[in-house]
Amino acid sequence: MQCSISECKLKAIQIVSVGFKEKRNLCKLHYDLFKNKDTVHAPSFSAASKLYYLRI
Repeated sequence: MQCSISECKLKAIQIVSVGFKEKRNLCKLHYDLFKNKDTVHAPSFSAASKLYYLRI
């Protein structure tokens, strides 16, 4: 059985219920992404460029 994601050609490992009636076959990569969809990721901010400091 193949993964339901159109660009993916890997073998499906898990059937997941996406909606009320919809079920998808997901490979390991897409299944891991689906499992972690509700996690909240903290934003990472980088330092401003030196050009910004020269304008001030």
